[in-house]
Amino acid sequence: MISRLAGRFFKKARLREDEKSIPLRLIVYAAQMVGLIGLLYQLPKLLPYGFIAAVLLTTGHLWAYRSVTHGKNPAVRIAVFVGFHLVVLWMLVGLFAGLAYPQAQLAMLAMGMVSWELFSRMNLSSGLGLGLINLYVASTLSRDVVFGLFFLIYVALMLAFLWVSDAEDGERESDVILQPERETANEAVPLSMRGLASWGPRFGVGALLAGFAVFMISPRFAGRPLITPVSFRLPVSSQPTAEVVNPAVPLVQIEGWSDGESEYYYGFDNQLDLRYRGGLSDDIMMYVRSPAWSYWRSHAYDYYDGKVWQQSDRGSVTVLEPDWNNLAGQFNLTGTAQFSDFLVDAFYQSYYIARPMPNLVFTAGEPIALNVAAERITVDSTGGIRVGSPFQPGMTYTVISLRRDVPPETLRGIRIAGNMPPDIAAKYLQLPASITDRTRALAHQLADGQPTDYDKIIAIRDYLLETYPYDFYPPPHQPGADAVDEFLFVDQRGVCEMYASAMIVMLREMGIPARLVAGYGAGDYNPITGYYQVRASDAHAWVEVYYPGIGWMPYDPTPGWTGEPATGPVKRWFFSNAFDRGRLPRLPVEQVMQVGGRVIGAFAAVWPLIVGVLVAGLLVLIGWEAWDRISLPNLRWPERQHPNRRRVFRLYRRATRRLGHQREAGETVRQHLSEDSALDGLADAVDIAAYRAAPPDGEEIDRARRSLETSDR
Repeated sequence: MISRLAGRFFKKARLREDEKSIPLRLIVYAAQMVGLIGLLYQLPKLLPYGFIAAVLLTTGHLWAYRSVTHGKNPAVRIAVFVGFHLVVLWMLVGLFAGLAYPQAQLAMLAMGMVSWELFSRMNLSSGLGLGLINLYVASTLSRDVVFGLFFLIYVALMLAFLWVSDAEDGERESDVILQPERETANEAVPLSMRGLASWGPRFGVGALLAGFAVFMISPRFAGRPLITPVSFRLPVSSQPTAEVVNPAVPLVQIEGWSDGESEYYYGFDNQLDLRYRGGLSDDIMMYVRSPAWSYWRSHAYDYYDGKVWQQSDRGSVTVLEPDWNNLAGQFNLTGTAQFSDFLVDAFYQSYYIARPMPNLVFTAGEPIALNVAAERITVDSTGGIRVGSPFQPGMTYTVISLRRDVPPETLRGIRIAGNMPPDIAAKYLQLPASITDRTRALAHQLADGQPTDYDKIIAIRDYLLETYPYDFYPPPHQPGADAVDEFLFVDQRGVCEMYASAMIVMLREMGIPARLVAGYGAGDYNPITGYYQVRASDAHAWVEVYYPGIGWMPYDPTPGWTGEPATGPVKRWFFSNAFDRGRLPRLPVEQVMQVGGRVIGAFAAVWPLIVGVLVAGLLVLIGWEAWDRISLPNLRWPERQHPNRRRVFRLYRRATRRLGHQREAGETVRQHLSEDSALDGLADAVDIAAYRAAPPDGEEIDRARRSLETSDR
């Protein structure tokens, strides 16, 4: 069946013949230009390379057509061979020299070089494939829906290529003759339109059904991808240290001063000054592909002096080197996790940097591995990960994480105060002398009546959420005042780090260890592209609370944000958003049957995709053949596609070109050929091929060929 389907598009004997069809060449050229433009849309900085590729592509197509009509030049073919390998060498140099997107440069320039060798139908098909490769590279860089437009145009051109190939090879001549002419407003429907109307819906409907079936049952990007997204060129030019390097934090932060709409959060620094004021812009800083919703954490602070947060042991870091057995260099982070209980659902996140970013590695959940092109990384005592220099636009890294899934009932049963290790108590219960009595009194007022430490945490968090409005520009900080006291009792409004600081101070007053965390909120999820779009205004600070035997659990007391910043369930399936837990493979069969029929959810992550592709492809092939059998019930596919019929129709097409005009509407083949009596034998053979159930035999074909040869003389 598959061989018959392939034969429907291409005649094997013509695959390697010189292709002189101008329409086919124009279609391939247009498809390749769509791939090139789609890639340049994502990477405008490569416009000079794109211009070179466009020149090579245009001149190559012109030269290839001239070669098949006037003869090939061996010297040019040798030059193209050498040029192609030079392009490959250029990519290898670019990988090690840190050039911008060397793989994209290869995709563009190689397509331009190969266009000089597009002689046969097979070569043109390869040219289509190179255009698709350019689109694939563009898809790995695309973060918006505009890429879909380029892809749809490419698919339309690919279908046009198949249809024109089919028509020009005479594969569809039997349809044209067997189907009667239809008159519409006294005008015959053009043959090409009838062919498109017959063939186009079959392919379109089949492709839509197959694509939808595969999409629905495909697993999401949760397990290990075939190719781990990571920058191949080294993004780090210096050795990592304990310092945070932010490309745009002011060297001097003035109390009460606002810089207006900034792109950079001042919390991404070695310290976080609560006296600083300033809003954040809506510029997109990075894109994150993750199967789980989460805050994107960078690092934490433990020491508070009444005005500024910082790390008390900033110089105490662990230096890690990668396992170079992994292609991208994978750093093992499992040794940094304090507890393994309640850690579930390993998943991947990929971070695509859109604007200059600090040297902080953002993570979700509990990171266990990191793929980043760096020689070393450091991990501080709060789990913050750093590379040696700031990340630049276009860089990519991937994090493998587990998420901590602890039921509230379990947390409610844990006694925190007075039950933690001495090093945790010494570090995370610290309070400065500037804490006022009314701040301490408020903490006891909110928490003393609660039955458990967990309820105390929730009570303090909810009070802050419900009492104080959010304000990017609170009044200037008063000299000498404690920042938390001023927020709670004077300004009574503020930004995220003020809410987080107030919650931490009150928790520490109650003997509950807590720390301030910096990072980004989840951002806006784009369901079309599958990326979280993280903006500068998503920069955020929240709270982590220590539970003995569990580890650090996050809480967010800031209004306008979610109250639970913990990483959510991993969404592995198309329909997983319809479920609270979102893990179809772990559900019992009777629950799986509620969605999409009787779908078995026990396969490993990759098997549903393989089975889906096979089933969808089989359904399309069966449906396609059934359509043909229904549309022509009196002539089965094998007979209608018999080689002898195609030979006769090919001879008829040659005769039509010699006569210089097509068959008119309502005109029979015999009437069409009647102006040359020598073609009577060909007319007889066409009638037999078109209307007789049995195909023409060899003698009848020979008679038709002799008839055409006699006419040519």
